[in-house]
Amino acid sequence: MSARRARRLPLAAVLLLLASGCIHRPRFLQPEAERTWPATYLSAQGAADRGAYDDADRTLAEFARSHPNTAQAAEAGYWRAVYKLDPANKNASTRDAIAGLDGYLASTNVDHRGEASTLRRLATQLVSLDRALAQKPDEPPVAAKSRDEEVQKLRDELQATKDELERIKRRLAAPKP
Repeated sequence: MSARRARRLPLAAVLLLLASGCIHRPRFLQPEAERTWPATYLSAQGAADRGAYDDADRTLAEFARSHPNTAQAAEAGYWRAVYKLDPANKNASTRDAIAGLDGYLASTNVDHRGEASTLRRLATQLVSLDRALAQKPDEPPVAAKSRDEEVQKLRDELQATKDELERIKRRLAAPKP
């Protein structure tokens, strides 16, 4: 081996190590959760797109049960919560969605932390609005206000009529000169 080749060999070895660090592991060497998550997610998304939210939820829940404590299981929880917030979902539950988002946000190393935080705040607002609507009186506040104004107007007219009647009474009761 020449001296020139001997100097290039360490350089080639370093370049080979750097290049191999950029290559992904073959799918068959990846953990099962990483291998099966893309298909599971696409299946759940397809079900939700068709309006089959129960099927989407079931698919994601089964994945999370099969692969606990994985990043993909946390993502399954996130998408379950998102689908529970969808108004098109007839079995939607804002409270369940908040619980799911709380669980997701409690996980470490999650991909959608910002989105989940925003969705949780929106869901909390929805619960507050629902509570306020449930406690509202039979009449909207605008109608009650206009009714109160109408009552006050009628009272003022009644008082003016009473005052006029009193003047007429005094004039009729006064002796004629």
